[in-house]
Order: sequence, then structure tokens, then C-alpha cells
Amino acid sequence: MKKLFTLLLVCALTVCMMASCGGSDKLFDYNYDEYVALGNYKGVEVSASAIETEVQAQIDSVLASNAKDVDTGAAAVEGNKVVYSVTATVNGADAAELAKTDASLTLGTGKTGLDDLDAAFVGMSAGDKKEVTLTVPADHTGNAEVDGKEAVLSVTVSAVTENVKPEELTDEMITTATNSTYTTVADYMVYLRSAIKQNLVWNTILANTTYSNYPKKEAEMYYDNYLASYQNSAAQYGMTLESMASMYGMTLDAFQNSLAQQAIAQVNQDMAMFAVAAKENLVPGDEKLASVKQEMMAYYGYPDEATMMADIGEDALEQSATYEMVMEFVEANAVEVE
Repeated sequence: MKKLFTLLLVCALTVCMMASCGGSDKLFDYNYDEYVALGNYKGVEVSASAIETEVQAQIDSVLASNAKDVDTGAAAVEGNKVVYSVTATVNGADAAELAKTDASLTLGTGKTGLDDLDAAFVGMSAGDKKEVTLTVPADHTGNAEVDGKEAVLSVTVSAVTENVKPEELTDEMITTATNSTYTTVADYMVYLRSAIKQNLVWNTILANTTYSNYPKKEAEMYYDNYLASYQNSAAQYGMTLESMASMYGMTLDAFQNSLAQQAIAQVNQDMAMFAVAAKENLVPGDEKLASVKQEMMAYYGYPDEATMMADIGEDALEQSATYEMVMEFVEANAVEVE
């Protein structure tokens, strides 16, 4: 979808889910004064430096995802990755539990669980061999014949690399990162700055909005969808929802309450968004609806319009188009300051 990093993407997805659950009330038909009191939403000040900071963070993220391991041609130092093999003996007998072939380790992470072995890699180069004598920690392998015993490890390093991040974005990187939504750096940068500015402005608008109530039916639909999504995820991993909640450090009741609060927060954002649309008479026409339909088809991977519309319905399309119009409106009416 066009605004991949904006609130719109999340809202479009959840609105579509609401439509699929049989919601018949259009959010833009509510009397918003019963639910929200908008603060200033035109002429909102946004920091240009804050925009640029977030733009750079996104650029760095794309560059980092394209980093590659490059041979250093030098001795290993902390932060380098070494590729190595190990054979080991304990009391003269082979210790297969400690053996490794073409394993890798980033120095300084301690991922081997054997401090003396980790330290031994520092200063080694590709092709170097070294013998390391160390005491295996208790319960390291689960074999009482090895754990807690002195072991002799023969270590061979086959490569020493460093992770090198590209200095500049390329069209190819952008094409991959955005799933071909953008195919040039220039187009992506225009989009990226706009999307980030929209988010910052919208967050300010939300902070200046007062919420007095919310439509219970809409909140229940969001909650049901959130809950179903987590239940499906738990089932895929053979877990109960309660065990999944415990992974987040919550009881089941606390987890469900958290989902309920998220649902209310989403409905509050809906109310604010459509309140702006109502006040500014932002109603998507045929051209806008067609544009958003194509964006949604591309993003969600639908093969054709008929299949997508059967899933989401006209209301969801209209709501998504309205979201996009509101975001464009608040961006156009924002004021950048230093």
C-alpha cells in the first residue's frame, strides 16, 4: 500500500477485518461530538529535524538489511565474525559434544558458552590453528563425562569477516525493501519523508484530542479480531492463549484486558480521524476510491478486484480512502519548524 509506514496501513487492515465481521455502521455516520473533541488539527507544528532524524533511521535500517560479511584479511578483533571448526578430547577420549564444523561466532557475544574459547579467537586469522585447554562448565552439554571436566580443543579458523553496511541506497535495495511498491531511491525518499511527517503530525493531533466516550460495538469488533489473531497464532505453535500471554509476562486476564485497551485506543483514533473528515468534508470520489483499491490489491496480494471486494466490502474501501485523504490533509496543513 502507498503509505507503508503510516497509521493508514494498520487502520486499513483492521477496518477491513471489521467489515468482514459484519459491521454495518459506517464510522463516518457517527455524531463525533458525542465521542471526541478535536483540538487543533490545522497548522500543527512539526519539527523538521525530527522528520529528518526518522528519515535517516529508516535509511539506516534499509542499509543495515543489505549489509554483507566481507573477509577482513586480518587477525580477528572484537566485533568480527569468525567461521571455525573444533575437535575436542576429554581425558584423551573424543568429546563429540564439543565438536563443531563451520560454526560461526561474532566475537564479544560469548555465544559459545566457553569463555576461554571465545577469547582464543582474538588475534587468529583465516587458516590459523590453535589448541585451547579449558574447563567445560557444569551442565554445558548434558554429558557428565564432559561437563565440569578439563578439555583440549583443537580450533581451526577458516574465515574472519566484518559486517559492512553499504554507504548509499540503491534502486535495487528500495525495490526489494518495498516489495516493488517503489523502484527508485528518489521516489522512495519523497514517500518516506511524507509518511513520517504525517505520522508526527497525526500523533500531535491525537495528543490534543479529548475522548469522552467510544462506540462499544466498534471496540468489540476490534477486540474480537485481535483476540482471534492471537488465538490463531497460539494454535499454530501448539500453545494455549494463556501460555502465549505468559510469554509476554501477563496473566490471561491481563492479556485480554490489554487487547481491550488496544481496541478502545484504535476506535478513539478512528473517531478522531473521521471527525476531521466530517469537519473538512473529505469524501473520496471515484478516482480516489479506484486509486486506493489498486493500492490495497497490490499490498495485500489480491489477484483481482472482485476477490478483494468480496472480502472487504465497499464500506471498508471507502473508509480506507477516507483515512488516506485525512492523512494527506493534515500533512498539507502542517507547519514545519526548526
